[in-house]
Amino acid sequence: MSHFIRILTQIREREHLVAALRDLHYQFQEGENLVVRGYQSNRERAEIVVDTQCQYDIGFRRAGEVYEAVADWDYGVARNSPLRIDGQPIQRDNFLRQINRQYAYNVIRDQIREQNLIVEEEQTLGNGDMVITLSERG
Repeated sequence: MSHFIRILTQIREREHLVAALRDLHYQFQEGENLVVRGYQSNRERAEIVVDTQCQYDIGFRRAGEVYEAVADWDYGVARNSPLRIDGQPIQRDNFLRQINRQYAYNVIRDQIREQNLIVEEEQTLGNGDMVITLSERG
C-alpha cells in the first residue's frame, strides 16, 4: 500500500522553485523521471527531488500549469528525516509554507528588477511574512 500524498501548489516556475530550495539550503536533484522513495520501496517520479537525509524523499513534478509536491509525508519524511524547520521535525505544512514563502519572495524580487524599482527596506515580521518598501528610480 502506498503512503504517497500529492499536494498541488501554486508554484508555476521551475527556476524560482529551484532558487527557493537553494536559498533554504536544501540538497536536491533536478532532471526528468527522478525517483522519489517512499514506504516499502514504493516509488514515484518527479523532476526535482529533495534529499531529506533518510530513506524517504520529497519530489516536485509538473501537474498541468503548476507543480505538485509528492512524498510519503506522514509515515516516511516526518518520522525519519533529521531535517528540522524552526527546530521541529519536517512536516508537510511547514515545509510547503517555507517553500511557498521563499518562492513568492524570489518571484517578487525578479519583478522588482524587471520594473527597475529600488528596494528601500526589507523587514521580516514575527510570523515570517515580509514587508518590502520600494521606490522608483530617479
